[in-house]
Amino acid sequence: MTQEITLEEALKLVDFDYIRGRGWRVGSVKGNVVDVHGDVGGDVGGHVYGKISGRKWYFAETPKEKLQRLVKENAGKGELLAAINQLEDS
Repeated sequence: MTQEITLEEALKLVDFDYIRGRGWRVGSVKGNVVDVHGDVGGDVGGHVYGKISGRKWYFAETPKEKLQRLVKENAGKGELLAAINQLEDS
């Protein structure tokens, strides 16, 4: 027998949005997602494991973002200089 979820339990996991002309959509997920068969139109506030459209996902940051992150993390002089050089080269 398959265990079924109640509406109350489901609403603890997801929020729904109504988009005029398109209908109801999942607005946000309050937890982990095992599989997505569709599009993600927004931010992912966590990690992505696996692939997106068959390609391995990786985090990319611009040289400016990298320098800002290193400054906030109180990185060492060598890392900061390398980031500044990368920013100048871009």
